[in-house]
Amino acid sequence: MIIFYGIITNKKDITQMVYDKCSKEGIVFIPASDVHRAQIFGDPLPNVLKSIFINNIEYLNINIYIEQNNVYTNVVPDNVLQVYNIDIYKYKLDKLHQKLKLNFGSFKDEYPEQLMAIKYLKGNEKVLEIGGNIGRNSLIIGSIVEKLVTLETDQNIVKQLTYNRDINNMKFLIENSALSNRRLIQRGWDTIPSDIILPGFFEVKTISWHNLYEKYNIVFDTLVLDCEGAFYYILMDMPEILTNINLIIMENDYNDIEHKKYVDYVLLKNNFYNEYKEAGGWGPCTNNFFEVWKKDENLIKKDN
Repeated sequence: MIIFYGIITNKKDITQMVYDKCSKEGIVFIPASDVHRAQIFGDPLPNVLKSIFINNIEYLNINIYIEQNNVYTNVVPDNVLQVYNIDIYKYKLDKLHQKLKLNFGSFKDEYPEQLMAIKYLKGNEKVLEIGGNIGRNSLIIGSIVEKLVTLETDQNIVKQLTYNRDINNMKFLIENSALSNRRLIQRGWDTIPSDIILPGFFEVKTISWHNLYEKYNIVFDTLVLDCEGAFYYILMDMPEILTNINLIIMENDYNDIEHKKYVDYVLLKNNFYNEYKEAGGWGPCTNNFFEVWKKDENLIKKDN
């Protein structure tokens, strides 16, 4: 096992110093503060936030992400496999951006959503993306998983999404509909339930959860949500959407905080827990605009 200190492209071997200065009674201790680490290991890159990397035969470039606490471990690789520095994911995402083509917009938009996809998708998921837009995140997801259906309501945007999919030779499926049991109308980014078409709005093609399954015959286990607050109505009308879901990556783009409270209530009631949150966006949920929710694995095993 070799331990490095620095950044991905410029790091120094500190293995012996770790054993000499940071271990006691078989336990390796690495300070959380980069200032303290620089005092111990020397500073190879002044004024740059550095990370700890571990490299062994099975796992390469395992990056310890020490956010608030120090790390104490007697078997370092086994104990840090699920704890990464966000720079690892930014590096992977930036490499992916270099390979992909995107028209009608930039990968700089919706960056947090793309980063969550890179971090939490492993490759075997069956993903339903609600709100594909021009495909910024769809292309990232499609680069990771084989089964992806993305819903987008705007016909003009669907053409752009389809173009971006095709120029990257991807095969994910695009459904030009909103997931709803209600009659919906849309104006700009706003989609609302209504039995009449209001001035400036147009009617949105919809598809029910049952018909979506009948059409694609995919048992989805992952939701990626950027649907301008529509998940509230989806959960109200078709709570069965959560039946086989284990992972939800979402934007909390709600205008009404009570809608978010209801969504949280339903998720917690269905044995989900909040894995990750990040501030950003707009509206009443700026402190947790980006979130990841997971189904409790112990409860999944019991259910099976």
